[in-house]
Amino acid sequence: MKRDEVNKVLNDLLRLEDVLACMLSRKGLEGVIPQGIKLKNADFWILLKKTTDKVFELIGRFYDQKLDRLYFEMGQYTVIVATISRDVALIVVIPSLANMGLLDVEIENSKRKIVEIMSKSA
Repeated sequence: MKRDEVNKVLNDLLRLEDVLACMLSRKGLEGVIPQGIKLKNADFWILLKKTTDKVFELIGRFYDQKLDRLYFEMGQYTVIVATISRDVALIVVIPSLANMGLLDVEIENSKRKIVEIMSKSA
Protein backbone atom coordinates (compact mmCIF):
# COMPACT_ATOMS: atom_id res chain seq x y z
CA MET A 1 0.00 0.00 0.00
CA LYS A 2 1.31 3.45 -0.92
CA ARG A 3 0.53 4.91 2.50
CA ASP A 4 2.72 2.30 4.22
CA GLU A 5 5.58 2.93 1.78
CA VAL A 6 5.36 6.70 2.32
CA ASN A 7 5.23 6.17 6.08
CA LYS A 8 8.49 4.17 5.88
CA VAL A 9 10.21 7.02 3.99
CA LEU A 10 8.95 9.53 6.58
CA ASN A 11 10.12 7.34 9.48
CA ASP A 12 13.58 7.09 7.90
CA LEU A 13 13.70 10.90 7.65
CA LEU A 14 12.49 11.25 11.23
CA ARG A 15 15.47 9.19 12.43
CA LEU A 16 17.76 12.14 11.67
CA GLU A 17 18.63 13.96 14.87
CA ASP A 18 17.52 17.42 13.72
CA VAL A 19 14.23 16.33 12.14
CA LEU A 20 11.60 17.06 14.78
CA ALA A 21 8.60 16.27 12.62
CA CYS A 22 7.81 15.43 9.01
CA MET A 23 4.70 14.58 7.07
CA LEU A 24 3.27 14.25 3.61
CA SER A 25 0.52 16.81 3.69
CA ARG A 26 -2.31 18.50 1.89
CA LYS A 27 -3.85 21.78 2.94
CA GLY A 28 -5.01 21.58 6.55
CA LEU A 29 -2.19 19.19 7.50
CA GLU A 30 -4.17 16.24 6.20
CA GLY A 31 -2.05 13.35 5.02
CA VAL A 32 0.51 10.85 6.23
CA ILE A 33 2.09 11.63 9.61
CA PRO A 34 4.51 9.13 11.17
CA GLN A 35 3.97 8.01 14.76
CA GLY A 36 7.31 9.10 16.22
CA ILE A 37 7.27 12.87 15.78
CA LYS A 38 9.45 14.54 18.40
CA LEU A 39 7.66 17.91 18.47
CA LYS A 40 4.69 17.80 20.83
CA ASN A 41 3.95 21.56 21.17
CA ALA A 42 0.20 21.83 20.48
CA ASP A 43 0.32 25.62 19.97
CA PHE A 44 2.96 25.17 17.28
CA TRP A 45 0.82 22.60 15.45
CA ILE A 46 -2.22 24.91 15.50
CA LEU A 47 -0.11 27.74 14.08
CA LEU A 48 1.47 25.43 11.50
CA LYS A 49 -1.96 24.28 10.30
CA LYS A 50 -3.07 27.89 9.78
CA THR A 51 0.22 28.73 8.07
CA THR A 52 0.23 25.74 5.74
CA ASP A 53 -3.26 26.63 4.56
CA LYS A 54 -1.72 29.86 3.21
CA VAL A 55 1.41 28.06 1.97
CA PHE A 56 -0.67 25.77 -0.22
CA GLU A 57 -2.24 28.85 -1.79
CA LEU A 58 1.30 29.99 -2.68
CA ILE A 59 2.20 26.57 -4.02
CA GLY A 60 -0.91 26.59 -6.21
CA ARG A 61 -0.09 30.05 -7.49
CA PHE A 62 3.61 29.40 -8.26
CA TYR A 63 3.74 25.66 -8.97
CA ASP A 64 3.87 26.20 -12.75
CA GLN A 65 6.93 28.42 -12.25
CA LYS A 66 8.72 25.38 -10.75
CA LEU A 67 8.34 26.31 -7.09
CA ASP A 68 10.34 23.58 -5.38
CA ARG A 69 10.71 24.57 -1.73
CA LEU A 70 9.65 27.14 0.80
CA TYR A 71 11.51 27.77 4.04
CA PHE A 72 10.09 29.78 6.89
CA GLU A 73 10.93 30.26 10.51
CA MET A 74 8.35 30.03 13.24
CA GLY A 75 10.04 30.95 16.52
CA GLN A 76 12.70 28.37 17.27
CA TYR A 77 11.69 26.12 14.38
CA THR A 78 12.32 26.17 10.64
CA VAL A 79 9.64 24.64 8.44
CA ILE A 80 10.68 23.28 5.06
CA VAL A 81 7.93 22.70 2.52
CA ALA A 82 9.10 20.60 -0.45
CA THR A 83 6.47 20.50 -3.16
CA ILE A 84 5.45 17.10 -4.51
CA SER A 85 2.52 18.31 -6.60
CA ARG A 86 0.21 21.32 -6.69
CA ASP A 87 -1.78 19.84 -3.78
CA VAL A 88 0.77 17.77 -1.83
CA ALA A 89 4.01 18.64 -0.06
CA LEU A 90 6.62 17.08 2.17
CA ILE A 91 6.73 19.21 5.32
CA VAL A 92 9.76 18.95 7.61
CA VAL A 93 10.22 20.77 10.92
CA ILE A 94 13.75 21.28 12.26
CA PRO A 95 15.37 23.51 14.90
CA SER A 96 16.16 26.95 13.46
CA LEU A 97 19.87 26.53 14.19
CA ALA A 98 20.20 23.12 12.50
CA ASN A 99 22.86 22.49 9.86
CA MET A 100 20.97 22.61 6.56
CA GLY A 101 23.63 20.92 4.39
CA LEU A 102 22.95 17.28 5.24
CA LEU A 103 19.27 17.92 5.86
CA ASP A 104 18.72 19.40 2.39
CA VAL A 105 20.19 16.28 0.78
CA GLU A 106 18.12 13.93 2.95
CA ILE A 107 14.92 15.90 2.35
CA GLU A 108 15.51 15.85 -1.41
CA ASN A 109 16.16 12.09 -1.33
CA SER A 110 12.97 11.54 0.67
CA LYS A 111 11.00 13.73 -1.71
CA ARG A 112 12.24 11.72 -4.71
CA LYS A 113 11.30 8.43 -3.03
CA ILE A 114 7.81 9.76 -2.28
CA VAL A 115 7.34 10.99 -5.85
CA GLU A 116 8.37 7.54 -7.08
CA ILE A 117 5.92 5.82 -4.71
CA MET A 118 3.08 8.14 -5.69
CA SER A 119 3.74 7.68 -9.41
CA LYS A 120 3.36 3.89 -9.19
CA SER A 121 0.02 2.64 -10.43
CA ALA A 122 -2.23 1.40 -7.64
